[in-house]
Amino acid sequence: MAEPERSVSAPSADSLEWSVWPAREKPWTAAVLLASLAVLGVVIAQGTGDKVLGVAAPVFVLASVGSFIAKTEYRLSPDAIEVRTLGVVRSRPWAEMRRATVDRNGVFLSPFEKRSWLEAYRGVRLPFGGNRDQVVAFVESKVKVSTDGGGEPGSGRRGQGRRKAAPDAGR
Repeated sequence: MAEPERSVSAPSADSLEWSVWPAREKPWTAAVLLASLAVLGVVIAQGTGDKVLGVAAPVFVLASVGSFIAKTEYRLSPDAIEVRTLGVVRSRPWAEMRRATVDRNGVFLSPFEKRSWLEAYRGVRLPFGGNRDQVVAFVESKVKVSTDGGGEPGSGRRGQGRRKAAPDAGR
């Protein structure tokens, strides 16, 4: 398997930069995904008779998985978190982040103090990219960090299991 595309640099003592490119780490997965998009385009164009729709549909799906296909660059500065992918730059100030959850793949930063279904849309995911200790240390200096107890961030109660009804005392 090819060496994962990851680079880490520290341009100054106050910031941390790295990049992650999942498609390069998993080339077969990327190839299957791109082939599936081509098949999707052909099926939609044939089924609807609309060539524009046959091109547009795979492009929309590709945009939704763009963070897998494209290289993503991360920068943690004293003031903000910056994520660059597909020519789009998202920047969020540290002051907005209330909680960080560390799991085996990265850190999830949430603007909420408690878990919420909205955090999947408003939070920021920072994959480690080969520099786990540096990322965790930087995030710990800015936000309260917890270890993931199960489930993905933003999954609400799904990772907690169901509550069991109390047994009837009268029986």
